[in-house]
Amino acid sequence: SLMGRFCGTGKVAVIAGSLGLRDHQDRLEGFRQVAAREFPDLELIGPFEAHDDRGETESFAAGLLRDHPDLRGIYNLGAGNAGLVAALEASSRAGGVRVIAHELSEPTHAGLLSGTIDVVLDQNPDGEIRAAVAGARALALGQGVDPHAEPIEIGIFLRDNLR
Repeated sequence: SLMGRFCGTGKVAVIAGSLGLRDHQDRLEGFRQVAAREFPDLELIGPFEAHDDRGETESFAAGLLRDHPDLRGIYNLGAGNAGLVAALEASSRAGGVRVIAHELSEPTHAGLLSGTIDVVLDQNPDGEIRAAVAGARALALGQGVDPHAEPIEIGIFLRDNLR
């Protein structure tokens, strides 16, 4: 619902890494459901598959920014965020188009600091790895595994709360 709250109405483009990946399918489906239910005046464009590649993401984003001067937002549910930032900066529309991306990395951190990216949703891969190792250890020791014992925190980062 963040993108809907940011934009309210208008065009929002969706860039995916690969729609063959379950997490990208789930992100897209959740985004579409919330947009349709809560923000019916958002017009979703895409998704465009950029294969988590900087160059492909930059190319898709540059084309979207060129072809849709009224574009209000971009949701990049995959990687390739360095290309997205580069396209926004080259178009002089950085900060004017609302951007939500995934995974707090060097490119998304820089994008948040510059105001090119508004929000980064971070899945906490370190927490995922710790949970997987703990589960594997428990199974190896013949112990039961409670999948709900320690939920993995999801981070929502803005420029104001960067660590």
